[in-house]
Amino acid sequence: MTLIHSPEQMHTPWRDLLAAALAAVLLPSALGLLGLGLFRLFHGVLPSEAALTLWAASTALMLSPLLSLAGMILALPVVSLLIRLGWFGWLPAAATGLVIGGVIGAMMAFAPGALCGAAVLLILRAVLGVLRPMQPDQPTG
Repeated sequence: MTLIHSPEQMHTPWRDLLAAALAAVLLPSALGLLGLGLFRLFHGVLPSEAALTLWAASTALMLSPLLSLAGMILALPVVSLLIRLGWFGWLPAAATGLVIGGVIGAMMAFAPGALCGAAVLLILRAVLGVLRPMQPDQPTG
């Protein structure tokens, strides 16, 4: 896979795509839970500003699936089309995430929405690359 292109596929690999989407939605939440665990362990040792920052960032990550799931629902048809055309490299994934995250962020007055959307779709792209590395069209179930 290159920055722009991916192998063209006649059929969308839905099983792999949905598994990658689930991982992309849940990974930030798992990192948030880890951060909250670290906060619980070290909140008495850390300076109060650092502890508060760790708690806030971890809570935001833990709750991120509430928004990233909506973005993923909007992104999956676009991602499916890009995969079929062979245009789901790293840059199209980031651009798709920027646009969809920006739209959702604008509707919710959340300025970093575009960057969050790009991050989630880059996670999706990475997981999809692991699940389906450089494989041209294969029958899927």
